[in-house]
Amino acid sequence: MDTSALTIVEVVLVGLVLLAAAAVLSVYVRRRLISHDSDVVSCGFRPGRTGRWRPSLLRMSATSLQVFPLFGWSVRPSFSWTRRSVDLGVVTTLEDEAMANAFDVQGRGRKVAATAAVESGDPMQFDLALGLLSYTALRYWVESAPPATTWHA
Repeated sequence: MDTSALTIVEVVLVGLVLLAAAAVLSVYVRRRLISHDSDVVSCGFRPGRTGRWRPSLLRMSATSLQVFPLFGWSVRPSFSWTRRSVDLGVVTTLEDEAMANAFDVQGRGRKVAATAAVESGDPMQFDLALGLLSYTALRYWVESAPPATTWHA
């Protein structure tokens, strides 16, 4: 066997390992940047309540709810709504068994029909697919929003 061919194979293998390590590191850094000082959960997101589900990250900050694509390089949200405008509607068990298992180990995933106001003030309807614990966290986050106005005696 030619030693120069072996060296090329070694270089290619080292390059592939470095590329894989860089990809893992970039996913970790992106996730850390997205989750700064906020709760982040994985979810399925479906804008307009029709079409296909998109694997996403849902960030619940002090003032807003934001959706980020699970895969990608951007640290900017695809959608963002103010906390006060989020209205969680009908909650059902996920009918799609694969989706339910993707978001909850025991297959008890929840589908949440939600509405929230976009920047223009118009309502946007969307569905979220969440695990049971993630749904509970979202419900608590929505219900524990501070009051809009303060009352003075």
